Amino acid sequence: MTINTLMKISKSYQLNWGFDRMTTVLLTGGGGALGKQVAERFRSCGYSVVCGSRRTAKSDYECILDVTDADSVVDALLSVKPTLIVHLAATFVNNYDLAYSTNVLGAKNILTAVQKSGQPVRVVLAGSAAEYGLVAPEENPISEDRILRPVSIYGMTKSWQNSYGLMCSYQGMDVVVARIFNLDGEGVSSSLFVGRINEQIKEVLAGLRKRIEVGSLSAIRDYISMKDAALQLVAISQRGQSGQIYHVASGLPISMRDFLKKRLSRAGLDFSIVDEAPALSFRSGYDVPVIYANISRTIALLDE
Repeated sequence: MTINTLMKISKSYQLNWGFDRMTTVLLTGGGGALGKQVAERFRSCGYSVVCGSRRTAKSDYECILDVTDADSVVDALLSVKPTLIVHLAATFVNNYDLAYSTNVLGAKNILTAVQKSGQPVRVVLAGSAAEYGLVAPEENPISEDRILRPVSIYGMTKSWQNSYGLMCSYQGMDVVVARIFNLDGEGVSSSLFVGRINEQIKEVLAGLRKRIEVGSLSAIRDYISMKDAALQLVAISQRGQSGQIYHVASGLPISMRDFLKKRLSRAGLDFSIVDEAPALSFRSGYDVPVIYANISRTIALLDE
């Protein structure tokens, strides 16, 4: 199913989707590019959304929330009294201690606070395609039930986060995992391929550089726009089954080279300005040659 079809489906969304009790959403990482799109989508469906961040809250739509601080998480829950928590906050840094503190303990702090509150709160954990790690081309499109063999600190800590969340669901909590593939749009972290080329294209257009420098572009990936990712995340939050994993993806494979060509063409630039070399890569170690998602489980939520 194409993204255009997904967008047509989204027009039929009704405000009575999901659980009646889900009226207040606490969104971690709400200040990020994806978080802003998710907040907008929830609000368009009639929900009250409060975005948690480490900075000082400037309005009733924000609250102070540091997921690495257990007390901060408890305070946020007591203040917001959410019926749904969508946990997007994460770090991509290749630093074990920081990644563990944010990606693993952050989720644990949220789930522990919810459990101790005794309130019927649904928690949606944002996972990552990086959890799959070693993937052979013939295994695609990858299913949510495939074994995880991460090859990066980010992928490893995300897999631990989601294993912990699923364990909590098996113990009776309402926890759903939304495993996100490659996001496409403005505001994507410069730690990621899309974010880096976005920055370089802006610099070329501004006359600050003449060449686009990238690592190998041979890999095939699954890219999804922020808007479509938000659409799927809301559907997963509303209709996903507790203890289940759902992909947030397009299901459409495209080489990084073709993706970059399209992005350059959109900006009025030619691919001839690209310097491609493995030495220019920001990524070390094993690079998955092909990975794209089977999104039938998510499509089923959109079709209902």
